[in-house]
Amino acid sequence: MNDNSLKNRIIAIEEICNILDGKSHKNKLYRDKLLNVLIGLSLRRMGEILFYLNVYIKIPLKKEKNIVIANLIAAITQILYMKTPNYAAVNTSVEISKIKSPNYTKLVNGVLRQIIRDINANKLLKPDQLINIPKKIKSRWSKYLTKKDIKQIFDQNMEMPPALDVTLNKNENINEWKKKLQGEVFGKNNIRIFKPTGKIENLYGYNLGKWWIQDFSAQIPATLLISSIRKNSKIIDMCAAPGGKTAQLLNYGADVTAIEINPKRAKLLRSNLKRLNFKTKIVVENAINYRPKTHVDGVLLDAPCSSTGTFRRNPDIPWRIEHDKNFNNKLSNLCKTQKNLLDSAALCLKPGGVLIYSVCSLEIEEGEKQIINFIKNNRNFDIKPIKLEEIDIVKKAITKQGFLKTLPNFYNLKGGIDGFFIARLIKKN
Repeated sequence: MNDNSLKNRIIAIEEICNILDGKSHKNKLYRDKLLNVLIGLSLRRMGEILFYLNVYIKIPLKKEKNIVIANLIAAITQILYMKTPNYAAVNTSVEISKIKSPNYTKLVNGVLRQIIRDINANKLLKPDQLINIPKKIKSRWSKYLTKKDIKQIFDQNMEMPPALDVTLNKNENINEWKKKLQGEVFGKNNIRIFKPTGKIENLYGYNLGKWWIQDFSAQIPATLLISSIRKNSKIIDMCAAPGGKTAQLLNYGADVTAIEINPKRAKLLRSNLKRLNFKTKIVVENAINYRPKTHVDGVLLDAPCSSTGTFRRNPDIPWRIEHDKNFNNKLSNLCKTQKNLLDSAALCLKPGGVLIYSVCSLEIEEGEKQIINFIKNNRNFDIKPIKLEEIDIVKKAITKQGFLKTLPNFYNLKGGIDGFFIARLIKKN
């Protein structure tokens, strides 16, 4: 057995175990392509794999034995979806069990061999694909999304790898870059790369600083702010890292102050802007406490959130939520932070100033309810409805209230987009 293969499998099951434990941390991309595929497929097929385990393990294992479940999940993923030789998947799982859970080695071996026997005998049960939708998310979303949309969101979640969007500097020729990046034009100054491989730094022109990575949906908030203000306006970009929206605003010619609370992310922001040959004022501070010397024309607040609109790129999120008993409390804390940031943004604006609020979340507490509550408590602000003619988006993204809400299954034939909620507010006095 290859030592590197064993090491990668251990990394994979530790990642999966963390998810089963409900731990929250950002999904990591590893150098090894097969490791990323293994983790990605395990998460996207988690529902049906857990279904199989419920069938083949007669006595449910306790939560502290999640490392055993994770080991089996990784092996079943290899057997069913990666065309890994059966003997290799089983042998590696047995070896890992001897290291991680020696008392369960016979169970691991027995379950996997029985699954293989049933596959060979064409007796393996085939669950409904809807089982890959975690119960907690399904219950939440069914209150404000259609069954069709929920199904299509998780159908989109099955696509690997997700499409990659490249935002071009406005001075660049989009058709030339389409050829250089071997992608398709998707939006006014966006190139979509289907089935991306390798590191972003290895894409053509990375060191030339003519483009940056930014999902199609993530480009909309800055685009809306730009369309709502005059050129050379003073703008605050709250929660600015990694810098895509800041770059958009600078590319337009705005006078931008970028706020970022996290020193490491602020460093990343500086690095990204330097590569793009942009310069601006960066303030490392909690945006809740920040106040400019003079009121500004616009504020872009892309607030920290649950990120439930980014499943297609972060398939761990729905299963972290499913296994996190404290999710509702965490969501409540995020909403409090969003409210405080909105209140801070309101104090930074001059009369007539524009506030764009966005979250890459599909939760109504972080979107519609957040803004409706803000308007109730801030009578000097109005919602300025977003018009379809202002933005390059499908009609169904515009809500009755004049908000913009994208779903991951929009443009499904072109790889989908991130789910976002976006609102535009105007300060009256």
